[in-house]
Amino acid sequence: MPSAHIHPDNASRVASVRTPGLRYFDTPPFDPPNPVYLAVETLFRTLGLDRARAGSPEWNPLGDVIAPGDRVIIKPNFVSSRNLHEKIEGRKLQASSTHGSLLRPVLDYALRAAGPRGRVRVVDTPVEGCEIDKVVGPLGVRALLADLRSRGNDVDFIDLRYFHLEPRFALDDVRWQGRSWNLGMLVREKLPGDPRGYRMVDVGERSRFEDHLAPFDRLCFHRSHRSTPRVHHARGRHEYGIPGTVLDADVIINLPKLKTHKKTGVTLALKSFIGLSHEKYWLPHFTAGHPGVGGDEYDRAQDASDRAENLLSRVPLPLGHSLVARAPKFSAAPKVIDGSWQGNQTLWRTILDLNRAILFADRSGRVCDSPQRRYLAIVDGIVAGEGEGPLGATPVDAGLLVAGRDPALVDWVAATAMGFDPSLIPMINEALGGKLLRTGVLDDLEAVADGPSFERAFRPPRSWPRLLPR
Repeated sequence: MPSAHIHPDNASRVASVRTPGLRYFDTPPFDPPNPVYLAVETLFRTLGLDRARAGSPEWNPLGDVIAPGDRVIIKPNFVSSRNLHEKIEGRKLQASSTHGSLLRPVLDYALRAAGPRGRVRVVDTPVEGCEIDKVVGPLGVRALLADLRSRGNDVDFIDLRYFHLEPRFALDDVRWQGRSWNLGMLVREKLPGDPRGYRMVDVGERSRFEDHLAPFDRLCFHRSHRSTPRVHHARGRHEYGIPGTVLDADVIINLPKLKTHKKTGVTLALKSFIGLSHEKYWLPHFTAGHPGVGGDEYDRAQDASDRAENLLSRVPLPLGHSLVARAPKFSAAPKVIDGSWQGNQTLWRTILDLNRAILFADRSGRVCDSPQRRYLAIVDGIVAGEGEGPLGATPVDAGLLVAGRDPALVDWVAATAMGFDPSLIPMINEALGGKLLRTGVLDDLEAVADGPSFERAFRPPRSWPRLLPR
């Protein structure tokens, strides 16, 4: 619960800062002054944090969110090092995952606010196939944390997954006859996991699936774990796995990337909470079938060749391993599978349920009527992503940061900055009107900006034509 001296008087304010030409600073540990550090400080001032002491040595901007002695988790976006056959490196990695030079000022000010009695941890639960060292290493995160610890700071990164899938391929992106040939296994390997254990949160009748028209026995995860969500969803019961480190936190600082997404239109603050659940296979991502039979898995009925290709792409094996056999065409337009289109009426419900579970559940996992932890989102669009996101996004040098305390309002402002109409994105629209947080009311939104708007609209996924400019 908020501490007595924390004053959320700007809970409906969303700040955006744009610096044309802004780039990530290259060299760990990213000591100030550097342009990214200065942009984050400008963002905090624009948001009005610790306004009375801004510009003085005593300025403590995150002290408006973090009390001395608090347990703080900082949730970056460490997604993956590959997208099917394509390795994600260089600028594409910068467009999909959080860079160390953005993390540095957030860590510095979080450590200042929490003080010596506090605890600050960087945490994430990437997709099961993420080779985490191939993400955090090139982005300077490992070197940054090692340097901060060498200066006496109690800070670390915790991979909250209890397992990951190790790729072992005989053919890995072998290019022949216009296709990428891939054949091998994803081998399940145990990880240390969350030192504080794991808990189950049942959002019950508060779930957004309570008004879902499709039967719960058609809710699906991807391919080899297709039916797993159905065990955890029934009328009045909707279960989500949440790591103990998340539920034990007093404060969550969320650092999502600014990207498009084939299933939800965009991925910003709300969607980022998928990365705070360790049980990904419990999460409904689509409803089986096409609209003609009440589903949103596909945009149309599938023929025999479609069904065969979908089946062979990833086949479950004993002990949690999987067989992978893929040969996608390079030039082929992406097909609508697994709910990857604007007709998806399932995943946004999962996302809003997770926001409810993580913000409102107490440390035991009981969902309360009021938020149980303080929250700040900082959306990173310094290098953003457009097109076939999240993993296949094309990098965009946007030079943009957006921050606020209400994730629905933050997402509204960020999606608007991308040139989209947020009212056409169910994930955002369905979180407003106080449906998630009481502050999420558009009439109360105070949007403040520093710097010029981005010059053009982002390119949406091809399966989201409704987001194209009119």
